[in-house]
Amino acid sequence: MLLAHSISVLHQHPYWTLTLAALLSILVKAVYNVFFHPLARVPGPILCKLSGLPSFYHAVKGDHHVWLWQLHQVYGTRIRPRPDRVLFNDPAAYNDIYNAKANVQKAPSYRAYINGNTDVNTTTTIEKAAHTKKRRLLNLAFNEKSLRAAAVFIIKHVDRWNDLLMDRKTDHDGWTEGIDFADWTDKLVFDIMADLSFGKPFDIKEPGENSLKRMPHNLVQYMTYIYPISRIPVFDLILWLKPRGLDALLAMTAPPDIKAYFKFVAESVNSRIAKQEALREKSEGEQRLDVFHFLYEAIDPETGARAYKDSELLGEANLLILAGTDTTSITLCGIFFYLTHYPHQYAKLVQEIRETFGSYHDIVQGQRLSECSYLRACIDESLRLTPAAPSELPREVLQGGAKIGDEFYPEGVVVGTADWAQSRDEAIWGDAHVFRPERWLPDAAAGISEQDVAQLKKQFHPFSQGPYNCVGKNLAMLELMIVVARTLHRYDVRRVEGATLGEGRPDLGWGRRDRNQFQLRDAFISVRYGPMVQFRSRT
Repeated sequence: MLLAHSISVLHQHPYWTLTLAALLSILVKAVYNVFFHPLARVPGPILCKLSGLPSFYHAVKGDHHVWLWQLHQVYGTRIRPRPDRVLFNDPAAYNDIYNAKANVQKAPSYRAYINGNTDVNTTTTIEKAAHTKKRRLLNLAFNEKSLRAAAVFIIKHVDRWNDLLMDRKTDHDGWTEGIDFADWTDKLVFDIMADLSFGKPFDIKEPGENSLKRMPHNLVQYMTYIYPISRIPVFDLILWLKPRGLDALLAMTAPPDIKAYFKFVAESVNSRIAKQEALREKSEGEQRLDVFHFLYEAIDPETGARAYKDSELLGEANLLILAGTDTTSITLCGIFFYLTHYPHQYAKLVQEIRETFGSYHDIVQGQRLSECSYLRACIDESLRLTPAAPSELPREVLQGGAKIGDEFYPEGVVVGTADWAQSRDEAIWGDAHVFRPERWLPDAAAGISEQDVAQLKKQFHPFSQGPYNCVGKNLAMLELMIVVARTLHRYDVRRVEGATLGEGRPDLGWGRRDRNQFQLRDAFISVRYGPMVQFRSRT
């Protein structure tokens, strides 16, 4: 009788029925996630086992990378920050996840960055076979020939950028007024990549008004806008809605800066295509050998046809601007932050550069530059401490599962490692929070053997590894070597006295209190501010 009465009441009140069913569904899902899910035994906060809300919250807040580091400090080398996700802070697990034979592919969250068909590029292509083909074609544009050609453009922009450094007001000792180095490096790297990608620089670094000067800011706004969406708990619903009107709604309601960014990229690509068509019949000596040239002229070896349709070039151009500017800019900021906070290391680097090259004009791509071992060590140390993507690069386990470490993970589980956390693992690095380029150089007197350095390099993946690693890593390293060497050959640099921009502070909380640590905001890329520095021509 009681059961019949209850059923009758529910029939009379359908909204109560729906509410009860929803609550029961949530309860069942919660019990499953905590006690019966394949990841139930993986350590982590109870709320993270129940929902992706904590991850979403920290993505909105911009400290997702620090939060993951904190979880590793509390729960160990294996954590569960979301119901479907396991992250590792372990070099062996890193190799299991990101090696070329791993039974994984990019996680669905990468689809957050696809708006219709125009944003499909090598990075946002998830399916393994499709990505492999796109990556093979993209490799055609990043060969030794294109790298040599790119060096000419890089040097031209670096020298102009250096000249502009001294166009600022100076004090009686010759020091310029302070500059936000993050802003200044953005101007340089965006002009370089625009020149390489579109056949013309943005001229962001040049004096005077320029509607394109907000391009770096616009890109940061775009990533800050999209990144939390990729971590929202209802992301499956987002994916379902994207082709059913959500993409159009997001495009319509996007901030003006984001609209301006995509409009500019589309116009620039169309203009560069027209220019390339006009130059096709010219001799190679008359052509413009930038990255876009090599993309446009790349031939698919399987078909003998052009590797990229015009529509596909737009997606790859978006990738070039994002990937081609962020790693270089964040690493430059890191190098100059740490050099101006570590005077001994600064003096050693300046000595190496100025003793190796008689003039900054001598600093070009070649053996002498590549043999500047302390310069390379400073770059590697900055890449370690200021990763371009501070949280995890998520990978989804495919059918058949994957063994990571001693554990088996079934299809659908998302796995990864967070660069910020791994770069601060004291089990690997010892004094992990210290800027110490010497760790990368064998030195018998200091007790650092070649085997020690080789072991560190095996656990160091600033450009990722495997089939999804950074295609432009050689270009990025060339840019970094030339920018740092030419700048420090021409100028002295120091931190603005009393300036704290970019430094840690006690009020920032656990993991962010050290003033000698360069602070980042996580927006999938690393958003940065500072350091505040001054330059002076060499006496």
